[in-house]
Amino acid sequence: SHEMMVVTLLTIIVIFITVALTFHSMIIPVFLLLIVMSAVYVCVFVGGLGGKPMNYLAYLVTQSILMGATIDYGILFTNYYRENRQYYDLLESLKRSFHGSTHTILTSGLIIILVTGIVGFAPVDPTIGQICQTISIGTLSATLLILFVLPSLLAACDRFVSRSTTRKRKDMEPL
Repeated sequence: SHEMMVVTLLTIIVIFITVALTFHSMIIPVFLLLIVMSAVYVCVFVGGLGGKPMNYLAYLVTQSILMGATIDYGILFTNYYRENRQYYDLLESLKRSFHGSTHTILTSGLIIILVTGIVGFAPVDPTIGQICQTISIGTLSATLLILFVLPSLLAACDRFVSRSTTRKRKDMEPL
């Protein structure tokens, strides 16, 4: 458990610092880490519902991949939101962000979900199967949380997330 705690904390610290420096914000990395760590915990929960014990290696690999890969989905959505928020009101910014990022998030997410899901049910080593199934469930969870929970978090904490007040720009085309 000590090793797991060290790996988890190092992962969180590195991602937090990277995202904080990228966005020049302390709250955005908190949101993104909460979303992705929630997806990791959903994996553990779903695995527990199935009655199978979670292989330590499966948990470790899943956490690492989800923290590295699916955090990008949250970064993409948040970046769209912050850019749109400079020119549009909150609701319009959310609509444009959802419209602008959904295709990329779903394309990348579905590839990971489907490939690891298929490999997870193929006749392979049980540990590899569990790792792949866990990654598939975790990516599905992260994708859904980013598309449906992250927008709410951004809207609820808009004054801390958006860069500046809304201003009109005439050369922006409508959705």
